[in-house]
Amino acid sequence: MILRKSSFSLIALSMAFAVAFGGSAAFTNPANSASVSGAIAQNELPTNWNVFETPEGAPGRRIGGGTRGTCPKSASGMIALVPENNLGLTLSNTPTFLFYVPKIDDANPGQIEMEFILVDESDPENAQEIYHHRAPLPKGGGTIALTLPDDENLPPLQVNQFYSWYFSLICNPKASDPSILAIGGWIERIEPSPTLTQELEPLPSRDRIAVYERELLWFDAIGTLAQLLQENPNDSLLRQKWNALLESVNLSEVAQAPFLTLEPEQTSTRDRR
Repeated sequence: MILRKSSFSLIALSMAFAVAFGGSAAFTNPANSASVSGAIAQNELPTNWNVFETPEGAPGRRIGGGTRGTCPKSASGMIALVPENNLGLTLSNTPTFLFYVPKIDDANPGQIEMEFILVDESDPENAQEIYHHRAPLPKGGGTIALTLPDDENLPPLQVNQFYSWYFSLICNPKASDPSILAIGGWIERIEPSPTLTQELEPLPSRDRIAVYERELLWFDAIGTLAQLLQENPNDSLLRQKWNALLESVNLSEVAQAPFLTLEPEQTSTRDRR
């Protein structure tokens, strides 16, 4: 069975994470498009990515805090590539999540693992972990892209529902009490209007980015751009778009970080009990 009511990882994360997550899909308050109409009219990149409200009492955290336990101090520099309110929208059932991880000083192979967890919190008293990816941390510092797989065993993301996500570094994972550094936030899948669907359908990926930005679809914009950059690393126009997108959410400091390649054995895992 894929869904899990609880797990050691989820419990440990809730203890390690400074801000408690809670809430339900009823708290969403979509932005008024007029709030960004000026930028759109001038064909400028929207900068008001924070116009959407997160679940009440659960703002999340996109930048790592102080280290604890056995984690190296440099590990605290991890960053989720999301808006400052830690919430992003998507049209996709298989969105891509991106994280910057600094070069960890004095880390031996296997000493640090990374973990990504996606949680269905439509029932805040019975949160369900629906996706779990855990693997050794790639060598060197850079940006990691994790895409939800198109898998019939993975429950589809429901429209107009909040999901919380956690990304953590687990230091000395084989220890009885490993140290965990965690960041986290929210994603919401929305239904495209017929007009938007018609507009996007004939466009190649490169041309869809501007539409995603106009509609404030963060995960679609950055996920598409990241994929294109990895396929075309020397494309100066894509690089300019990438720099501008990260600058729009005050993350210019990680714009030049290389993309890290996950090894073949670093595959997604699920609980099939």
